[in-house]
Amino acid sequence: MTISKTPISRKINLSMRPLAGALAVGLAAVASPAMATCTAVGLVVTCTGTSGPYANGSSGVSVDAQAGGTVTGPMTIGSSATVVNSGTFNGAAGTAALTVGANSTVTNATGASLVQAGTTAGSEGVVLGDFSTLTNNGTLSAAAGFNVARFGVGGTFINNASAPAAVTGNVVFGPSIGANVSTFTNNNIAFGFSGNVAATGNLNLTNAGKFSGSITQTAATGTVNIQNTAAGIFTGTINTGDATTVNNAGTMTLTGASVIAQFTSAGTSFTNSNRLNVGSGNVRPLLNINGNFVQTGAGTLGIMVGPQTTTGPVAGGTYSQVRASGTATLGGTLALTVTNAYYPTNTLYNVVVGDQGVTGSFSAITGNVLTFITFTPVGIVTLAGAQQAFQLRVDRTTTYAAGLGSGATPNQLAVAAGFQPLVAYADTHLTTDSAALVGSVDILTAAQAQTFFDSVSPAGYLAYANSMRDHASLFQRQVSARMYDHNSDQAQKGWWLNFGMRALGGNVTGTDKTKVTGFNFAGGYDFSSPNYLIGLTAGYSKGTLKYGPGTMQGSDSAYQLGAYAKYSMGPLFVSAIVDYQFGKLKATKTSTAGTAVRVAAANSKSKLLTASGRIGADLDAGPITFRPFVGVEYNKGSIDGFTETGAGAANLIVGKINADRTDLLAGATLTRSEGKWRPYVKGTYRSMIGTGPSTGVTAAFVDIPTSTFTVTGRGAAKTQFDVDAGLNWVSDDEGGLFLAYQGSYRDDYTSHGVVAGIRLMF
Repeated sequence: MTISKTPISRKINLSMRPLAGALAVGLAAVASPAMATCTAVGLVVTCTGTSGPYANGSSGVSVDAQAGGTVTGPMTIGSSATVVNSGTFNGAAGTAALTVGANSTVTNATGASLVQAGTTAGSEGVVLGDFSTLTNNGTLSAAAGFNVARFGVGGTFINNASAPAAVTGNVVFGPSIGANVSTFTNNNIAFGFSGNVAATGNLNLTNAGKFSGSITQTAATGTVNIQNTAAGIFTGTINTGDATTVNNAGTMTLTGASVIAQFTSAGTSFTNSNRLNVGSGNVRPLLNINGNFVQTGAGTLGIMVGPQTTTGPVAGGTYSQVRASGTATLGGTLALTVTNAYYPTNTLYNVVVGDQGVTGSFSAITGNVLTFITFTPVGIVTLAGAQQAFQLRVDRTTTYAAGLGSGATPNQLAVAAGFQPLVAYADTHLTTDSAALVGSVDILTAAQAQTFFDSVSPAGYLAYANSMRDHASLFQRQVSARMYDHNSDQAQKGWWLNFGMRALGGNVTGTDKTKVTGFNFAGGYDFSSPNYLIGLTAGYSKGTLKYGPGTMQGSDSAYQLGAYAKYSMGPLFVSAIVDYQFGKLKATKTSTAGTAVRVAAANSKSKLLTASGRIGADLDAGPITFRPFVGVEYNKGSIDGFTETGAGAANLIVGKINADRTDLLAGATLTRSEGKWRPYVKGTYRSMIGTGPSTGVTAAFVDIPTSTFTVTGRGAAKTQFDVDAGLNWVSDDEGGLFLAYQGSYRDDYTSHGVVAGIRLMF
């Protein structure tokens, strides 16, 4: 490193104010060649390569940090300095990356980078003395919450359009009173400024690009002038103490409470000639103007409408969404965004309040007409004295069933009709979950409401009644396989045990099919002779179900106890199976209304009596037996009524679900009846006799249990075809093993499974 031998008086003036202490530290850096590679020739300092800390307290110093080089601060320069950074400037944590005295200019050039990544106390980007200017054309950043620039009196900050990234960190101005003014300008449209601006006294702020953060001005008998130009996109908050003029010609979104000119109203005005949004998402901040509010005919005022609160836009309340202590002049468009809440019929809302009166009118209002409710403009009304407000009234324009439209299904209409009485309940129970749920549905579109009523519907519970009979059918098929496998010509007794698994293939999304997977056990003990077989049996089965139209899914299980018998008269035979099944179901269904997501849980018990009888013949042709049969299967049972839990006001009280059904059976078995290996195939056709069980499911919302409604679930198809095909291995008619395929085919359900078993006779 080369350091010029300039007189010490040109290096530092010990009489300089506050800068002296920092410069003393910097002089130590100059004295040590290992600390820096910045070269001073007269008042010109050139930094190349890798530079360390540097200090030069002379007035009028010009610093050139060249491209390709890296300066690691702190760098401290005297007053009237000119600093141009064309390379990389990295600040050390706990200090400022660059400090300059009064009347200085700092330029972060195109392609340059000035970064302070420190997050400890004292970490700052650039500290500038009074009447200094910082212009950014490159990358300028500090950690969130830390200062990227701190000015003295009358500072100027400029972020130009050429900057390739958003400026991050805070810009803080010192007190500017009297003729002194702090100036902030953001011209960067592509990336903008992301941080906060804080000033005391006079402030001129112009945003012609993106600005995300807050503007805070501390009162000091000054004036504030905020301009958001046509290209400006401002998102944040504004809070000022002194007289303020705000002109929005671009897009301005106030994301938090904003107070304009808190301590004085003289000369204060807020004019919107483009798009002003008071609120974002579900946040409904207040805009309080201690002066006048004007919206021109070209302006749009975006208002977030929310529930009645002490700080919300309530008729007669202290606050409104926009409140001017002076006058409010209306024009242009009012654009409403209705947030999730319950809005009682005939409730009045103040949108804009002028303590000294409201004049003009909105030429258009958008967002106020929803599917089920409308925010009807009342117009300008007098609240008290000179205070007036532009007011809206909540009107319920239609019922839920009528609002769903011509495309609604009968089930959607039924649930909507059952939901309607909740409105009257909510009107008298404003703080209940029912009111919250009604409010969530009120702001839905017709299509969204259709989806909601589908998801709330109890129609899917009928699938569990179908599943009950399927459990019984599988159990009876297991027992039947044992009965018709009997081949002994002598008296025997013994045990048998079967295990099966089933799974459904196919798509259930968007249909009312049911997807089922599960397993089942069956076993028994019986006595037999060449002409008869009699036994006792028990079993267990469990399945998981997913119902197509909605989000219902769960499981059911069943325990079975039964008895069976078969009697042969030559080639003819008769058989019967009787079992009693008791079980339980667990299910959940998820309903969504806007941002409100609710999960209802169902738990219930079930019972089913199943009895079947068959008559047929064993027709032998050598080692092959053909066994045709006909029969009847009778089912009588139900799922107990239950009340859902977990979904608040969306919970339903569900009535008992009938599972009665009688089927005519017809089929045949083809099997090898001799030898150790005996393959077989059996087909059974089922057809419902009579009208079958009701497919209606009756329910009511928990808060209005007397207002029941009935939906139609998809019952099991009228016909079904069962296939059993497998292979028996028999050891001298005293025992055996088998493995088989079991399938069931009907319109609403297709099951494929395997079953295996063992028989031990003695």
